[in-house]
Amino acid sequence: MNSPEFTEATKFYVDLVRQYGEAGASQAGFTECLNTFGQGKAAMWYDATSAAGTLEDASASKVAGKVGYAYAPVNKTKSSGWLWAWAWAMPKTTKQADAAWQFVSWATGKEYEKLVGEKMGWSRLPAGKRASTYDLPEYKQSATAFADITLKAIEEADPTNPGLQPRPALGVQFVGIPEFADLGTKVSQEVASAIAGKTTVEKALADGQKLAEDVAEKYRK
Repeated sequence: MNSPEFTEATKFYVDLVRQYGEAGASQAGFTECLNTFGQGKAAMWYDATSAAGTLEDASASKVAGKVGYAYAPVNKTKSSGWLWAWAWAMPKTTKQADAAWQFVSWATGKEYEKLVGEKMGWSRLPAGKRASTYDLPEYKQSATAFADITLKAIEEADPTNPGLQPRPALGVQFVGIPEFADLGTKVSQEVASAIAGKTTVEKALADGQKLAEDVAEKYRK
């Protein structure tokens, strides 16, 4: 976390946010940024493809029909895209396995997509959930501004080789250990302190590295 390359990238990010980001940027997550951009109070937003549908919904966004979409910039890689998903799970202890499976099947099926389109608007269909969504005439017409670039961004993301160096785990940044979420929160807080001017990037990353090493030590024994 405190390598020269990581430090340079984090400095670039922190400086960018401090100079051009909104007030309180270190406290702004996806929802806050979505609301700010959707209300026309921000000129640019760098985030997930899943946001586009809401931004193009005139009932929820003041900038619908006024937004241009582009691939995220890159430095040394061919693509800067990566994949993330919210998934369904069924605990082994459930006593309603059949009902749970029926719900999951419905919520991930084509009929659900049709229901969302008819009730909420076709642009609100979850981007990247089903390949068949991009074949729907109603969706393609409603999501003209972002459908093609969203699909290409998803297709070009390579979870097996997302960076410059080989990785011990699949994906860009997720590691399947219990400590992952807590570590991510703590490191984010360190970087947020740098954005707020309460510490330096070097100190934030040094502290983050120590936190990561404390977790790693548990798995070396």
